Amino acid sequence: MMKIKLQGLSLAVAAALSVSAFSSQAAVNGADARSVGMGGTGVASASYLTAAFYNPALVAHYQQSDDFGVLLPAVGISVHDPDDLNQKVDDFQKVNDQLEAAIDNSHGAPVSDALVNEWKAALLAMDEGKLKADISVGAAVAVPNRYLSMSLFTQAQIVSLAKANIDPADLAGVDGTNPPDMDNLQSDVLGIAGGIVDVGLAMGKSFDLPMVSLPEQKVSVGFSPKIQQLIAVSFQNTVSQFDDSDFDFEEEYRDDTAFNLDVGLAYQPIPAVTVGFSGRNLFKQELETNTPTSPAGKTEKFTAKTLLVEPKYTLGVAYSNSWFTAAADVDLNEQKYFKEFDLATQYARFGMELNGWDWVQLRAGYSLSLTDSAKDTMSAGLGLSPFGVMGVDLALQYGADNNYGAALQFAFTM
Repeated sequence: MMKIKLQGLSLAVAAALSVSAFSSQAAVNGADARSVGMGGTGVASASYLTAAFYNPALVAHYQQSDDFGVLLPAVGISVHDPDDLNQKVDDFQKVNDQLEAAIDNSHGAPVSDALVNEWKAALLAMDEGKLKADISVGAAVAVPNRYLSMSLFTQAQIVSLAKANIDPADLAGVDGTNPPDMDNLQSDVLGIAGGIVDVGLAMGKSFDLPMVSLPEQKVSVGFSPKIQQLIAVSFQNTVSQFDDSDFDFEEEYRDDTAFNLDVGLAYQPIPAVTVGFSGRNLFKQELETNTPTSPAGKTEKFTAKTLLVEPKYTLGVAYSNSWFTAAADVDLNEQKYFKEFDLATQYARFGMELNGWDWVQLRAGYSLSLTDSAKDTMSAGLGLSPFGVMGVDLALQYGADNNYGAALQFAFTM
């Protein structure tokens, strides 16, 4: 049995972490630290080692000196708390403990009106508050060659949402002489977490297109068949039980296994310019969560939600030489995470990289949100690759409304 002690609205993050722990990855933009630092770009600018996460055709884009590469691991995490819900929950828990102690010690006598009013204000402040957490983990082993470049990869993505719902009945008529019934509060937190774990093989091949005007142009095609595991879990808790809740996700989560496919194209009119297109998760998948048991005192039941995996199409362009790379990607459709939620993301991404002697890389990027569900983010990154063999990359992401992210990866190439 795997038990996790959940406190307050760390519920959402803990749910995501627990799914990750027993499953074998908005949100930070990008599946690896280099991409995160460059605003999430990658469809035309990813290296052969990270191509499987963005565009399998780029597995065939490598230098003559490239023979083998290992990415292990690439990890990213982000939290978006636009309503400052995490702090509001902490504030409520403190005053809730004070009021509960005052009621227990009053032996039926009135308690302080000021304390009750503070409790009511703290409870009401959480109403409709939302928190979103994302985790990504990826690894790859790539072998580029002129026959058929290949990359064995795995990628896990987890998205977790939590929402507080305050019931007016918990506030009606409450004062010092009529304090709240702590054992029968109807206000609650609803949460849902969904995970997608891919294990696949990306394959890419380049073809020269000789023409008099553009003698060096080439086209690359790629595809990635993969086994995909979907994991979904939902949870519910009343506000009065935030401090003493054990959730046994080993029993409550649901999972399913399916086949999926990514495809990609890349066109280079000249060696320094790449135009890329990718289609990921071409086969739509759905998985319904469990229906959690309502906590004691809660009369309204939480219905199951549905995790979605839908096709995602992205177009990108990049310019790259030995010391400078500039890239831009745009999502051609929205990506929705759960059928019953309006949350959907779609971005236009921009990034650049300065490469110093193949030893150090400085990166910057910007992600422009095309939906109301997410905010714009900016990012920066640093790469260290002594001797062009070992690589360590770090990226940080920031956006308005308490939107923070970070990514770290280690790579070995030869």
